[in-house]
Amino acid sequence: MKRPIGIYQPFFKPALIERLDPGFIPLDWLSNPTPALRELAIHRHIAVNRIYANHRLTGLLSGKFFSKTRLRSQQVYDWISDNPGHEIYLINGLPYVPYANYNLMERSTIHHPGFESWARSVAAEIGLEFPEELPRQTNANLCVCNYWIASAAFWEGFARDVIAPLFELIDRRQGTNEILAHHKYSAPSPVYNLTIIYEKLMDRYVTSKKINALYYPWNAKSVLSLDCYKPSIKSYLETMIPHVERIDAAGSWSDSDKAWLREKYAEVNLGYSADELLVNDPIDFDLPRFYPTASGISPQAG
Repeated sequence: MKRPIGIYQPFFKPALIERLDPGFIPLDWLSNPTPALRELAIHRHIAVNRIYANHRLTGLLSGKFFSKTRLRSQQVYDWISDNPGHEIYLINGLPYVPYANYNLMERSTIHHPGFESWARSVAAEIGLEFPEELPRQTNANLCVCNYWIASAAFWEGFARDVIAPLFELIDRRQGTNEILAHHKYSAPSPVYNLTIIYEKLMDRYVTSKKINALYYPWNAKSVLSLDCYKPSIKSYLETMIPHVERIDAAGSWSDSDKAWLREKYAEVNLGYSADELLVNDPIDFDLPRFYPTASGISPQAG
């Protein structure tokens, strides 16, 4: 029987299977033909094979979704059911990021000074322009980790406008450009710079195309309630969230506000999110540290 909402979880190694949420649809990705492309490759697989045509809404959530968000499949289904009528539903997999960085592009540029120019070049080449000054991003307009569930019409448009052009770009630039160089990242297996750029394109696409989108309603309380932070990040958030929320509520960030946030985060910045969170299995980075089971959470959080 076809499910009206088809949310897939890929497994690219056998050990992942037992850690998937049983409420999602397991997607066999053991072949993993292009590991450095991560979700971009799987999104192309869904688009090319028109898997999205089997459902009213279709999405892909990594095996670490629960470890990062503590959201079970039923909570995701209930949220979508309680808020019908949108073309796409997006969930920020790193909801603490708006309290650490002004926007997602700035976050990447901290580690890669040339990242913004690379992203702008890619976006322009596929016809998706970034504004000269990038806006503030909060959990009301930020999706990290490629966690989204969308209609068939959205998939068709996104595949045409973004996914297909990116693979054409790969063919044109193969071996000739930094976007296909390996990104400096905590994962043991390499990932292309293009893969990280791809993650940054979704929010811009939603805005520029005026997509009827809904972002998961993370708030200060729910962000703080997550038990996946390393101690220094947890302490940082407890102190900073009220101040950042006040600036956002005022509706305007001054240059001094932006500099203040950069300086405060620099004091605790441990590197990448993988270094700031306890979401990966300590023995195998590719596996989630926490995952839902019939009896609760395994292993026990805390």
